[in-house]
Amino acid sequence: MTSSSSLLDAPRIKHDVFISFRGEDIRTSFLSHLRKELHRNHIDFFVDDEKLHPGDDISSTLIQAIEESSISLVIFSENYASSTWCLNELVKVIQCMKQDQRIVIPVFYNVVPSDVRHQNNSFKEAFDKHQQRLKGSMMKVQSWRFALKEASSLSGFHYPSKYQDESKFIEEIVNDISEKLSYIFSIESKGLVGIDDSFTCIESLLEIESSEVRIIGIWGMGGIGKTTIAEFLFDKYSSHYEGSCMLKNVREESQKFGVPFLCEKLISELLAGESLVLKGSSRARSAFIQRKLSRKKVFIVLDDMDTLEQFEHLATQWLGPGSRIIVTTRDKHVLGKVHGIYELQGLSFENSLKLFCLNAFDKPCPEAGYEEVSKMAVNYAKGVPLALKVLGSYLYSKTVEEWESALGKLKIYPNLDIFNVLKLSYDGLDELEREIFLDIVFFFKGEDKDVVVPFLESCGFFPAIGIGNLSRKALITISKDSTIEMHDLIEQMGREIVRQESIKDPGRRSRLSNHEDVYNVLNNNKGTDSVEGIMLDLSQIKRDLHLDADTFKRMPNIRFLKFYDSWRQKESANVHVSSTFDSFPKELRYLEWSGCPVKSLPPNFCAEKLVKLSMPDSQVSKLWDGVQDLVNLKKINLRGCKQLVELPDFTHASNLEEIYLIECVRLFELHPSILSIHKLETLSVWGCKALKSLKSNIHLKSLKKLDVRYCSSLKEFSLSSEKLRSLDFRGTGIDKLYSSVSHLTKLVEFDPSNVRLETLPNEVCLLVSLEVLNLEGCKQLIELPQSMKVLSRLQELNLEDCFSLQSLPELPPSLIHLSATNCRSLEKLFNIKTVFSLNLKSISFENCERLDEHSFLEYVHLTMMGVAIRDILADMLQYKIEPDADDDDITFFPESNSQVFYPGSKVPPWFIYQTREASVTIDLPADQPLNQLVGFILCCVVYHIPSHIESPTTSRAFSSKRPPRIRCQYGDFGYSKQFARTSRWNSDHVCIWFRHDAHNRHWHGNNATFKFKAETLSPFKHETLREDYTPWRRRIPYEWRVIEEWEVIGCGVYPIYAADILDVFQKVDPQFQFFRDKGSLEGEFGIGRTSQSVYTLDEVKTRMIHKMEADQKRFSSVSRICQISNNRTRMSLVSSKPQEVSQSLNEEENQVDQRNSSPLPRRLVRKMFKCLFGCC
Repeated sequence: MTSSSSLLDAPRIKHDVFISFRGEDIRTSFLSHLRKELHRNHIDFFVDDEKLHPGDDISSTLIQAIEESSISLVIFSENYASSTWCLNELVKVIQCMKQDQRIVIPVFYNVVPSDVRHQNNSFKEAFDKHQQRLKGSMMKVQSWRFALKEASSLSGFHYPSKYQDESKFIEEIVNDISEKLSYIFSIESKGLVGIDDSFTCIESLLEIESSEVRIIGIWGMGGIGKTTIAEFLFDKYSSHYEGSCMLKNVREESQKFGVPFLCEKLISELLAGESLVLKGSSRARSAFIQRKLSRKKVFIVLDDMDTLEQFEHLATQWLGPGSRIIVTTRDKHVLGKVHGIYELQGLSFENSLKLFCLNAFDKPCPEAGYEEVSKMAVNYAKGVPLALKVLGSYLYSKTVEEWESALGKLKIYPNLDIFNVLKLSYDGLDELEREIFLDIVFFFKGEDKDVVVPFLESCGFFPAIGIGNLSRKALITISKDSTIEMHDLIEQMGREIVRQESIKDPGRRSRLSNHEDVYNVLNNNKGTDSVEGIMLDLSQIKRDLHLDADTFKRMPNIRFLKFYDSWRQKESANVHVSSTFDSFPKELRYLEWSGCPVKSLPPNFCAEKLVKLSMPDSQVSKLWDGVQDLVNLKKINLRGCKQLVELPDFTHASNLEEIYLIECVRLFELHPSILSIHKLETLSVWGCKALKSLKSNIHLKSLKKLDVRYCSSLKEFSLSSEKLRSLDFRGTGIDKLYSSVSHLTKLVEFDPSNVRLETLPNEVCLLVSLEVLNLEGCKQLIELPQSMKVLSRLQELNLEDCFSLQSLPELPPSLIHLSATNCRSLEKLFNIKTVFSLNLKSISFENCERLDEHSFLEYVHLTMMGVAIRDILADMLQYKIEPDADDDDITFFPESNSQVFYPGSKVPPWFIYQTREASVTIDLPADQPLNQLVGFILCCVVYHIPSHIESPTTSRAFSSKRPPRIRCQYGDFGYSKQFARTSRWNSDHVCIWFRHDAHNRHWHGNNATFKFKAETLSPFKHETLREDYTPWRRRIPYEWRVIEEWEVIGCGVYPIYAADILDVFQKVDPQFQFFRDKGSLEGEFGIGRTSQSVYTLDEVKTRMIHKMEADQKRFSSVSRICQISNNRTRMSLVSSKPQEVSQSLNEEENQVDQRNSSPLPRRLVRKMFKCLFGCC
């Protein structure tokens, strides 16, 4: 992605085409004829007419010409690669293609494209000479190779492949250039910026070459550019069809004249020049029109459609073969019967700035002195083209002071032109949908949908259908994690609608959330019965707020009341309540009041309609007396209520699902009714230090999460639930686990850390769903049950600071993370081979000084190779791409963060390259090409040197528990590895990890040196810098300082090549017979070969290598189509049922196939080989 600064400095276009060529090959022949044809078509081109060039570097004139050309035509001929001048030109051409989105067209003149791509024949001879001559500048040679591969992978022209006539060949090249220039000019002349990706995706959905009738929908919010793109597509394609029509403003036109009128207009334009005056019935006329249209190939655009009736009448299917219909709409519901939908998104910041400047300055970059205010305007528009154009035109020719004033005004009062366009979507909502929309605007933007729905249901708004309609009309979006989001301009539109309810008097508006408006209404007691909701961030008000006794009596219709403190700081406003305050609105559904000063809710408080009650950090000692009808109550949050001593009777709270009583330090018991609520899913009494007992004879049917952390007085515990998934006992007074724990068969996370356990009951091994077991700080724990190996789903086992633990039993091969840090008594590991499987990602034996490292070192190699396999799988699968895939079809594979560390002073012997120093040089063998190198296993042995550096905030030496940062420099690349160390190391330690190296861009020559440096950094507040108290983010300036140094006393490198992976398969799983010599892949992998067809191991290795090479090329040509952002490095676009496939892959990666004892899941191998042999 280009930066905003590079956009401001982008060169102006002066030439249509820059031609890169080898003069001695084609100057007087092919190039001469090409120039004549370009002249004849009035195409301006740049050709370097100098025959000889001194030196290797191209001139500044050529660099400028490349930058100032719309298209670069690269003519590859036999001796092209022998010229370093040509190769440097090509590097610059590719750079402009990537950075400035310039178009590159390759022409292969009497050469084969594969020779260019792989540098064979004359290209190989040329590069052999370059490498011999430039031994010390291999980086330049590599850049040439990369440029040749990039250019030869693009779509271009090959002579004489299918062309026998050179003049015809030249004519097709020039026609292609003309079409591309017309496309560029039409985009620029219409101010179409940043729409290339959208066009590409929509064109792929149209499938222009297909003979079937296709209907495509373009969907998005108002002003996002749907009509503009549809117009451009119509202009581009309509002339190629027998009939065409673009109906604009279908919504508005149908309201004025009716749908039948639009039908007549559509038919009239499609059948232009043909008589439609027929005698007979309307039925006969209809049959005649259908017959006529069914023989015609037509192109139709139906703009701004908003009802199914319009779609049924206008988007007719009885058209001729090859016809296309494009429908634009804000309502996705209208597109239920189309063949494909494209969701139009906003522009990037760079393209937004360019579009804005074209309207504000008549050029693509700001005038001097207007840079910052231009960025402010672009940030306001948030990528909406309509807003960018309107703002740019409005601010045209105004001074900077006028700009600043206008932008300040826009923060409060929206531009009417933008407001009126966006409000059309609101006007199309029914009454209940409008209420839902405004509630979301004021109170629920950014909230989880599951939190919003119960509130809206209690108001009688039918949110299941209402929220769906808002999403389909592009007024809101629902993210993958169910968060409700909304574009800032739509939010501002909704706020303006409410402001216009009473412009002068906020107390007469339906909803209030502006802190000044809320303060004035409450403090001056100006509320009315119009108010339905109030939200106030107390941290925004520095004055005390006083509430009168009748404040809420004047606002009886309030459904939503929220006082919160976004910063949770002491300097927030204090709320003072009148001593006679005795009333809350009876319509209240949502009550949240952080720091509420009342000791108890008023006696007449009615909670019948309440859905959520949240009073964190309040002064309440009790909520109310007696029993309330709490049939609608879903959630209670009394976190930090340190004065709370008792809870009311919740007998009638039959729908209560969540209770949070965190750090209610005076609460010594729970009301028995709480432990009899059948729908209760979450109960947290974390930090309730006075709580002594948590027992119930009633089976809790729905309880999924129970958190009793740091209930230090808790001695008695007895609860049962068939659905319990998380149980946290950290820091409790419990010293024994009873056999009843075996009934928790759905338990996934179990944390009895920092308790006085001496043993774990054998029944723990009946927790068949257990994935995480945390025993950290169980200092008296001597041993683990011998049956631990049957916990087939266990992935994380934390044994840190189990000082008395003497041995580890056989553990399940499903384990991914094992930490035994500070297990000072640990001596024995029983059958540890099962732990060091291909699933393991990290293992720590920090400060386990009694443990013999030789008992497990031989298995560390296998573990790290397993890490490499997972990374390679992700790398190969990432290129499985669908052209019309959307974000929901993308699975991102994060890079491995695997690590092993243990006490020791030597690099393991299996490292091929190792030294007793801080650097090591490895050879890159000629028989293993760099494109087969997939990564390295790295090792660093460190010795701790106390640095005695004083902390800037204290006068004593600073002793850190922060993890070391190991800096590894190799080739022309360096990166840091942060180790997750949790305690100080008392001796030398060995650190081992895997580093993926997918693109091999860092290697020059036949060897590489790895340099290691280890140190610990810590952030310190920079006292000379001012803190930034931005309202939405508090930024405190820090600087990083070295507080500990580590001496590197040894290092090692183990390079991994593609073929090595299959050798690991063969080693760890001999049951895969084809890994030895031969075997059928059809039976094992179902890849469609006959039973007589077999692959040898060498053939499989070769296929893997070719697959890796091909995938890297294919990715470069499709990444733009799929709109994949540059900062995402690993992805897999799945062709069908993406969530299912992604989930399956993750499960297979982390679990062991139950059908055999192989540490490598067989289905994972199958998936990889299906990918390798083209069957995924």
